[in-house]
Amino acid sequence: MARSDLLALTDDGLTQLSNAGIVKRAQRELAAGAGPEIRELEDGTIEARFADATFTRLPPGKELAEASCTCPSSGVCRHRILLAITYRAAGTGSTDAVSEETKSWTPASLDLDSFETALGTSAKAELTRLLSARHTVRLDYGQVPAARLPMASVRFLVPNDLGYARCDCAQGRGCVHTALAIRAFRAADGASDVTIGGNGGMTETVDKASLTAACVDLLRHLLDAGVTAGMSAHAQPLERSRRQAELLGASQALLVIEALTEQIEAYEARSARHDEHAAFRLAVELIARTRASDAAMALGMGEPFETAMAKSRLVSLGARLRQEGQDIRASVLLADSDTGATMLMEKLFSPLPNETEFHASVLRRQFGQGLPVQAVGRGQILTSVARRRADGLLALGSGAGGKTQVMPRDGNFSFPPPVAARRVETIAGDFTERPISLVRPRKRVDDVHVFKIEAVLGQTWSAGTQSWEGAVELTDDGGTLYLEREFDSGAPAATATLAAALDGRWGAIHRVAGPVRMQGGFLICEPWSLSADRFIVPDLDSLDKAAATATPPSVSRLSDILDETERLLSGAIHAGGRARSSREAIGKPLKRRIETAGFLSLAARLDVWFDADIAIEPNAFYDVAIWLLALRELGETKIVSHRVV
Repeated sequence: MARSDLLALTDDGLTQLSNAGIVKRAQRELAAGAGPEIRELEDGTIEARFADATFTRLPPGKELAEASCTCPSSGVCRHRILLAITYRAAGTGSTDAVSEETKSWTPASLDLDSFETALGTSAKAELTRLLSARHTVRLDYGQVPAARLPMASVRFLVPNDLGYARCDCAQGRGCVHTALAIRAFRAADGASDVTIGGNGGMTETVDKASLTAACVDLLRHLLDAGVTAGMSAHAQPLERSRRQAELLGASQALLVIEALTEQIEAYEARSARHDEHAAFRLAVELIARTRASDAAMALGMGEPFETAMAKSRLVSLGARLRQEGQDIRASVLLADSDTGATMLMEKLFSPLPNETEFHASVLRRQFGQGLPVQAVGRGQILTSVARRRADGLLALGSGAGGKTQVMPRDGNFSFPPPVAARRVETIAGDFTERPISLVRPRKRVDDVHVFKIEAVLGQTWSAGTQSWEGAVELTDDGGTLYLEREFDSGAPAATATLAAALDGRWGAIHRVAGPVRMQGGFLICEPWSLSADRFIVPDLDSLDKAAATATPPSVSRLSDILDETERLLSGAIHAGGRARSSREAIGKPLKRRIETAGFLSLAARLDVWFDADIAIEPNAFYDVAIWLLALRELGETKIVSHRVV
C-alpha cells in the first residue's frame, strides 16, 4: 500500500518539516549512493536501514515527523528525510514526478468542520474573535498551496492531508490560522486575493465613534498648535486616541498613532528623523482609516498586534543604512526560507563619545546579543523566539529554552512566491488593483520581492539628484525592471557598489532583491542586495574607488503644483494656527493655478478649507488632504512618463 503523503512531499515541503541544511545533506548522500535500504511491510510500515546501522521506522497512519529513529536526534533528522526521499524516488521513478491531480488540488476540499470541532476551547474562542474582523488573504496555488494571512502564513505540504498543514506561528500545526486559511481557499474560488471574516461580527456593528472623535480631536489640536508645540501640547489627545484604538483592538490605528508620536517626539528633540510631510500624511491617514468604507479592516480590528513565530530560518534579502542626523538607522530585510514571509529588523545607532569611525563601527554594532549588523545583513538567522508585529517588524525575545543564532548565506538562495516574482506586469497589476495606502494595512515589507535577472540593460548617475539608476531585463520575458537608489551618507559607497555590480565586477547579476514601488507607470526597485558570483549588499560593501557614471537620466513627474499643495497642507500640521495668516496669501494664487491646471475638484476643496472656521476646520482640511494624497498615489501608478537608461 503506497504512502501517498511521502510521494507528494516535495523538497520544499521536506524543508519546512526539517530545514534546508538537512534536506540538502540528505540529497547529497543519496546522490553519492549512501541512501538507505527501504522495505515496505504488508501493514504499510516503512523501514529504512542505513550503512551505519541506523534504523528508521514509519508506521502506517503516522506522519514523517512521528517516525522512530535510532539516531540521537529528537527532531526530523536526515535519516527520516532520506527515508522520504528514497521512498519517493522508488515510488515515482523521479523526484519531480507529480500527478496532474496533485498539482491542481486546493485546500478548499479539506474537512474544515472536523478540524474546527477538534480545536480546544481557547482556540475556538480565538477563531471566533478573528472571524469577527475582516482579513485580506493572499493565496498561492499549485503543488504546495499557501495562504498568507495578516498574522501568519499557512502551507499545505501534502494534498488532502490536514496533518501536513504547517503554520509559521509558534504553535506550528493544528492552529486557528489553518482554519482561516481553509476558509480563505473556499471563499476565493480560484482567486489569488480574498477577504474573509466580519460576518455578523464587529465589522458592521462596532461602535468606532469614540475612536473617530478622539482622532478628529487630535487633528484639531495639530491644526491649532502644530507639531512644533511638541509633546506637551499633544500628549493627551495622542493618549486618548491610543487608548480608544486599544479598546477596539485596532492594530493598524495603533501603528499610525505610534508613528505620529515618534514624529512629534523627533521634532521636539530636533532630530533629523522628523519629516514634516510624513507627519502630515500620518495625521490624514489616521482620519482616513476611521472613515473608510470598511473601517474595521482599515483600522485592523481583530488583527493581533504581535504574533509569536515558530522556529524559523530567516534569510537576509539585504540591508540599508540611513543617516538620520548624527545617528544611523540599520535595517535588514528577512524572508522565511520555508514560507517566503518577509520581515524587517531595525535599530537606530548613535555615535559613542569621541568616536571617529562611526560608520565602520555600525557594521559591528548589534541588533541583539550575538547579532551584529554585518553578519545579519549578509547571512541568515535561526531563531525560536521571534515575534512579528502587524506591520512586519521583527522582534527577538529570549523565552524559556529559546535561542537565536546567525549564520552565513550564499547568493543562490531560492524563495517561494510571492516574494519570488517572475513578471513585472503581475506586480504592477497588484499595485493598480489595491486600495490606496491611507487605508490598506501598514505592511512595511509587503512590496519586497526577489527577481531573476536575464540581462543588464544599462545604468546612469544623476549628479543633480544624487541618485543612481539602472534597468534590467527579467528572465523568461518577465519584463523590464528599473532600479533606483539615492545617495545616503549612512552608506556612502552603496551607489558606487551598485554601479560596479552592474558593470560585472563580481560576475553576471542573476538576482536582485528589494522593495518596489510604482512611479509614472513603471515598476521601480530599490536594490538592497544583488546576487552574482557572491552575495552583494551595497550598504555593507565598500569599494576602493567610485564606479564611473554616465549621462543623467530624464524622469518626468506629476506636476510640481501638487508638491506645492502638499507643502501648504503639511505646513498647516507643522505650524498649526500660525500658518493661517499665510494661508490666504499663498493659497489663493496657488488655487487659481490649480484650476488652470485642470484640478477643479482639488481647487473646490481648497476653497472650502480656506473659508472654514476653527470649529469645522479638521473636516475641511481632511477633505482636501485625502483628495490630494489619493490623486498623487493613483497618478503615480497610472500616468506613464519617459525614463532614459
